[in-house]
Amino acid sequence: MGRAMLIICAGVLVSLGITSISTSNQGKMLNQSTVNYAEYTMAKNSAHTAIQIATQHINQNEDWPNQYNSETNYWNPTIQGLEVRLHTEFEDNDFWETGEHDLLWFYSKAQIGEEFGNKIVEVISHYRKRPFFELVPDFRGALQLPTDIGEFNVDGNAHNISGIPPASSGCDIGDVKPPVVVNSQETKDKLINAGVNLEGKEGDTNPDEIEVDSDLNYEPTDELIERLYHANNTVTVNSDYSATLGTAQNPGVFFIEGHVRLTGQQTEGFGIMVIRADASMEMEDPSLSVAGNFEFNGLVIFENAYAFDGRGTPTINGSVLVGETPDHTGDKIDIDLGGNININYDCKGEMYAKMAADNAVQQNKYTLVVSSENLKFN
Repeated sequence: MGRAMLIICAGVLVSLGITSISTSNQGKMLNQSTVNYAEYTMAKNSAHTAIQIATQHINQNEDWPNQYNSETNYWNPTIQGLEVRLHTEFEDNDFWETGEHDLLWFYSKAQIGEEFGNKIVEVISHYRKRPFFELVPDFRGALQLPTDIGEFNVDGNAHNISGIPPASSGCDIGDVKPPVVVNSQETKDKLINAGVNLEGKEGDTNPDEIEVDSDLNYEPTDELIERLYHANNTVTVNSDYSATLGTAQNPGVFFIEGHVRLTGQQTEGFGIMVIRADASMEMEDPSLSVAGNFEFNGLVIFENAYAFDGRGTPTINGSVLVGETPDHTGDKIDIDLGGNININYDCKGEMYAKMAADNAVQQNKYTLVVSSENLKFN
């Protein structure tokens, strides 16, 4: 009996000992797991931080990625006390030829442990360049009126506003826009009462061609204009002007301020033209504009202008946008169409406007497409 009891007690003690050892080992494993996770998280965050710092360098110097473009030619910062090795892969694309934006890959490796060695975290992030021309508003129609207007007058029948691209534009079949887009029924009624000449898929002069969109807004455009106005590659014209108004290969951005006369017998222009408050433009030889021999291909913006006078103005292939900034306190803009003005929606004009914006503002901002994180053992 006594011996049996001793055997039982010994068994209990051994069992308790094994349980104690097992619990102790589990505690050690849990602590080790916690330490490993903390190290992994710190390394991962350091790798991501390095990428964010790298994008800031690129904003200041677009050639920065080419300085660290291989696994053996890497940027080597220390972040949160950890060594990071980052290199890039850059794909330079001609958007106007291929339709593809510039692409950029970051490969960022951060150490786990006391030194850069057998175990690292690698973060791979893929970015797409966000070009400045994305601020150019979509061409919703040949004439866009995102703000209420004062009076809309028409003199004669020689004018035309068309949502159908010119035959030479090369736009896709079916790429037809409303000739006019407005932000209120009140503005639409003014156009209908004025008897404006319209051309679109629903038939000539059909009032249904005028689209009402209450969400049509000028605010994105005023940001575009503000950025363009302070860019180095724009032209401000406030007197007689005889130089180029852009080419198909190199569209420009032109701000018309004051009374401007085109004295160089220009026959065409390309890009973006902004006519601001109290500004006006005419040809030195009125017969040129009356005959419709001058064409501007792109986006024409009338901002806070007192009046949009269509008498003797050129043919515009692209879009005309008439709007007011939020701080404008003057009268509502009056629109007067007469003479031989033609406003035609044109997808190619939209391309010229975007090219002009891209030429004027060299922006090195990138948008993240996808990112992955991997634990690697060397």
